[in-house]
Amino acid sequence: MAAVPNYQDYDRGPHLAAVYIAGCALSLVFVGMRLTARFSIAGVGIDDWCMLITWAVFLPLTILVCMFSFDGGTRHLAYLTETPEHLVYVTKLNWIAQSLAIFCLGSGKIAIAFLILRLLNRASVFRKWSLYVAVVWTAINTFLMILFTFIQCENSAALWDQLLKETTKCWDPRVQSSFSIYGAAVHSLTDFYLAAIPVTLVWGLKTDLKKRIALCALLGCGSITGICAAVKASKLSTLNARSDFTWETFQLFLWTGIEIILLVICGSIPALKPIYAICMGHRPGSYRSTRHITNTSKRSGMGISLNRIPDDEAHGRFVRTPQSATGVSRISEDQMQLNRDYEKPPLGTIHVTRTVVIE
Repeated sequence: MAAVPNYQDYDRGPHLAAVYIAGCALSLVFVGMRLTARFSIAGVGIDDWCMLITWAVFLPLTILVCMFSFDGGTRHLAYLTETPEHLVYVTKLNWIAQSLAIFCLGSGKIAIAFLILRLLNRASVFRKWSLYVAVVWTAINTFLMILFTFIQCENSAALWDQLLKETTKCWDPRVQSSFSIYGAAVHSLTDFYLAAIPVTLVWGLKTDLKKRIALCALLGCGSITGICAAVKASKLSTLNARSDFTWETFQLFLWTGIEIILLVICGSIPALKPIYAICMGHRPGSYRSTRHITNTSKRSGMGISLNRIPDDEAHGRFVRTPQSATGVSRISEDQMQLNRDYEKPPLGTIHVTRTVVIE
């Protein structure tokens, strides 16, 4: 006869499901506003697609979490062993959901890195390459964490089937748990780095203090996700023994869900400026960057003007005349503002002027 557990049979599943359902709905709103803002200026980029993919994977993750949460998948393991088939079912969903959560974390951080590269296109070469390194490092770690989740046993089904586990060779649980702690620590470090690198650049802009503080808060809000990743890393050590797997993974899924939700929201806020412009009654549009190079400009300087142009004329193009060469390219409002603040007049005889004309 099985021993009676000395703890109460408490089901925290509905609380976990509520977090994921609310977070999935809220993050959908921000992703929708982000894409609306980008399409309004015809400026959808790789960062937007990465964030959309993150939410697209977060949706099935939310469904899986709700499935095992409403079915008792977060109760103490001792109470689930009374029905072995049910235990196999909820544990299998638990392991599959873990892989989807890891993917969401990785793709979300990659989306934010590409967003920073897009906004701070005038950053130094070191900053740009460090962001590319962060993207590659995050992608590799994400792939390895998902891979190690399922290859730790010769037969992956042994992860959720206790009968198979008795006859299947598996790693020591501490190996996979230790690598998961490393992965969570890397995620936390990446979050803090992605929050810090734009702040270091924005703080040096030649603009008023209030605007610099606002930009730092806007681009550095991702540090909140770093705190969630650090808390999650501290919870992973409890999975070494896997003695109460279903109960112990509740904290893991809770903090992972919060981290993904904050990744999507905080990673989308900097891209919502065109939405703000629409709400304030302004029409977001494309800007034309023209560069005139003539015999006169070679002697006296180079003129650069930024003008709003109709959407149907917003495609990049080059127009050449006998006296001048005019290069036209598209940039977003955020990029134009940051470039105007960051760029300094070059030394020598070349003088840079800027004119903004709003029609």
